[in-house]
Amino acid sequence: MKNVCIIGSGRMGNAVVTLLPSGVKTHKYSRLDTQNLELFAKDLQACDGVIDISHANNIQPALEACLNFKKPYLCCTTGLEESHFNLLKTAGKNIPVLYAANTSFGIAVLKRAVAIVAKALGQHVDITINETHHRLKKDAPSGTALELGKIIAQSGYPENSINYTSLRGGNVVGEHTVHFFQGDEIIRLSHECLNRDVFAKGAIRVAEWLFNQSPGFYSLNDMLEL
Repeated sequence: MKNVCIIGSGRMGNAVVTLLPSGVKTHKYSRLDTQNLELFAKDLQACDGVIDISHANNIQPALEACLNFKKPYLCCTTGLEESHFNLLKTAGKNIPVLYAANTSFGIAVLKRAVAIVAKALGQHVDITINETHHRLKKDAPSGTALELGKIIAQSGYPENSINYTSLRGGNVVGEHTVHFFQGDEIIRLSHECLNRDVFAKGAIRVAEWLFNQSPGFYSLNDMLEL
C-alpha cells in the first residue's frame, strides 16, 4: 500500500494516518460533499483504495467513485441501515469491499466464539450483551454489540429476545461481554480493548489485505479464515 484515501476526521481516522508507514501517501477527507467530490475523484485515481471511518452519509458517494475507478473500499463506519449494506454488497460484485464495524482481530475471534456457543446452546437460554464505551460515543448499543446479536440470531435464537445494556463514561476504549444464562450455568465471553490504536492498526492490516483481493463482499472472517 503506497497511496490511500482516508475518509474520517475522528479519533480513529487520525490514528490511522499517524500509524501508517512513513512511505504511504494519504489523502484525507472529513466528509464527501458537492464541493470536494471532484478533488476526491482525482486523488482516488492515484490511490490503492479507500479507508472510510466517517459517517453513513459518505458511503454512497464514496462507493460511486470507487466503482468508477475500480478501487477497493474498506468501510469501518457504524450506524448503517439495511440500504447501506445493500450498497456495499452490490458494489462487491465489481470491486473488493469489506465491512467491519470493529477492526480489532480480538473482536473477530469473539464473534466466532459467540457463534459456536449460540449454536451449541440453542434457544433454551437467556442472553444479555453488555457494552461499555467512553462518554463521547453517541450510538448505543454499539455497532459491535448489534453485530454480536445478529450472529446469535443466525443460530435461530430470537433477536428481539436479546437484552442489551450500554454504559458510557470516562475514557473506556471498548468492552463487550456476551452472557449466556442457562439454568444453573452461565457462560461469559468477553473482550476488552486497552488502547484505541488496536482499531487503527487493524484497519491498516485489513486495508493491506483487501487492496490485493478480487471483487467481493468480505468480512474479517474471510481475512482471518475463521
